[in-house]
This record gives sequence, structure tokens and C-alpha cells, in this order.
Amino acid sequence: MVNKVTLLGTLPPIKGISDYCIEQARTLGERINVVFLNFKAIYPEFLYPGSTKEHDPSFRAPESPRIEVRPTLAWYNPFSWIGAGLGAEGEVFHFHWWTYFLFPVVFTVALIAKLRGKKIVCTVHNVIAHESNFLDRLLTGTMFLLPDRFIVHTDKNMEQLRGAYSVRPSSISVIPQGIYSFYRDKKVSKNDARKKLGIPGKARAVLYFGNIRKYKGVGDFIVAFRIAQKEIPSLFLVIAGRPWSAELLNSISDLVRPIREKKVVLDYIASSDIKYYFEAADVVVLPYRNFSAQSALGNIALAFEKPLIVSDAGGLPELVLDKNMVFEAGNPAALARKISLVFSKKWLLQSMARDSKKLKQKYSWESISAETVRLYDGLFRP
Repeated sequence: MVNKVTLLGTLPPIKGISDYCIEQARTLGERINVVFLNFKAIYPEFLYPGSTKEHDPSFRAPESPRIEVRPTLAWYNPFSWIGAGLGAEGEVFHFHWWTYFLFPVVFTVALIAKLRGKKIVCTVHNVIAHESNFLDRLLTGTMFLLPDRFIVHTDKNMEQLRGAYSVRPSSISVIPQGIYSFYRDKKVSKNDARKKLGIPGKARAVLYFGNIRKYKGVGDFIVAFRIAQKEIPSLFLVIAGRPWSAELLNSISDLVRPIREKKVVLDYIASSDIKYYFEAADVVVLPYRNFSAQSALGNIALAFEKPLIVSDAGGLPELVLDKNMVFEAGNPAALARKISLVFSKKWLLQSMARDSKKLKQKYSWESISAETVRLYDGLFRP
């Protein structure tokens, strides 16, 4: 039985994949001892829009006598990478892989841990990167030579891992992302949330939330909204997120300018304010054009038990039980029809909310951590 694991990922104040690692470390710490290798500096700040750190009180690392956080890794200090590898404790070293920019750091730590006899587990968040290139594929392929076991979030991810990197199916486990309930740190009514954000009480609010990048299809969402609003005048557009380029900022600004019924914040949203946007929304839309994994933002929506409309990209359809709420990626007219349908039948919104509540229970971190520990133990069976 595995008693201790060393994890490498991100925890607050680093952004990265910290929402995932917060819940993973918290629930694993209820079962085994955890040493978490965190970054004190993850990238050069000028390379990352909106800073790499957040110091919001709602965004904090889990605290437990069984969890030790070591915020020592720095992109500019190879000695911190070597020290982390030499100091990895427990029977298993488990690292997260989500960007090839961290290859020198993660590969160094993982290689040293492997040479010290640790079993190596890798959670792959993006098998095929959103902006993949030759260097990404080369470094990712090299990174994937080390693990004894891989964790991916969807069956499609497993197929990609087998096809792109020739990973044996027997070494891949599909374990979904869990629900990010810590953003719902206190109860807020829909009316209070709308007052805070300036959204009319009787509006039918449709939300897009999160970083705005080309593959996420926010332009399609805005076009679809304008089509649907012709049938449902009370529709209200809500967009909250930072565009990742000046080109996207200008494009989104131009698209939303003619819309009067809107709340658009093209900036990073602090963790303690996230709950207001989700509580204020009637429905959340994930209009991604290209995607291969599960969506952390979808799992936040499920935590708030919000109805979801999603494209058919990647693992997004797994976030809804009613497959009528899945539309063809890159097709604004199809999305507009879904938005109109949702608000034409009051019972449908209620049914979708019940579905989200069921999926919230299905994707609990407690069950995910139990499955992860079973995976660790299985590494030591003949």
C-alpha cells in the first residue's frame, strides 16, 4: 500500500493548473501523505498575460498535517530542479503535464526521481496542445518516455495518447476532472449576484467565462447570441475573461459593441468574484471550436449546478446528460438554436439544472482520489 506520494504541479499563489491541484492534493491528503512541489516562479512574467500569480483570499493551497507544500521550483534556477528531484519522497512521483514550456524543469525532476527508484505517474491535461508545433511534440514525446502510468481525463485523450505517442493502452487510466466547489465559498443568491454585476433581475443571462483564446470560439458565441436575441429580446450577454492577444481584444470589443444588453469584462476575474458570474447566469455556454480534453470551466459550472450548452469538441459533451444541448463546433446558427430552445421551455432549464447536479455528484473529488490511490497501489502488484 502506498503511504506517501510526491506531486509536481501548481498551487496558489501560482495560477497554472492550481484549481485542479488544490482539489487533488486536498482529497489525496485525506488518504495518504502528500509532498507537493510547487513553483515560486513558473515563467518569466512578460510571457504570461495577467501575471502568473493571484493573491485572492479564496485562492489558497489546502492545509492539512498530511500535506507538505514546498514552493521551491523556479524556471531560472536549475539547482531548484535538481534539489526537488533528490528530495522527492514516498513510493510514487506524480507530475502534471500541461505545457511544453516547463519541459526542462519537469523532465529534470522526474528523471532524477525515476533514477532513485520512484514509480512515475503523469496526469496529461492536454495530449495535443492548443497551439501545438514540432517542438511541443518533440519535448512531449521525450517527457512521455518516463512514466510508468498515465492518467487522462477522457476516452478521446486516451486514443490521442495511443495514436500520437504510441503509449500502451495498459499503461493509461481514464480518470475525469473533478468539480471545483471551492469557488462557491459562500452562498450568494441570484438576485444579489445580479445586483453586484448590474444585470437586470428579469434578464435571461447567458454566460461565457474564462480566458479568451482563438480555439474557444467566443466570436461564434457572440454571433449566436445576436441571432437568438431576435427571437428572445430579454436575452442578456455576459462575457468575463481576459483576451490573450490585442487582436482578440479588438475583435471581441467590435463584436459586442452593437449589443446593448450586456455585461462584458475583458479582464482577469479574481477567484472570490467568480461565484457572482455563475450565480447570476441562467445558462453557461462552452462554444469551443477545437478541444480535446475536459473543461475546468465546465466543471466550475457544474459546481454551481448550472445548465450547460456545449460544442461537440473533445470531452465537452460529457458535461451534459441531455445531448440535445450539444451543438456542432464552429456553427453559430446551431448554437443560436440551442439558446432559443432553452429559453422557450421553462421546464427544460430546470431539467438541465438537475442534470448538472447529478454530474456534480458523479465527478466528486473524493471518488477520484480513491481511484487515484488504487492506481498507485496497482503499480506495486506483480
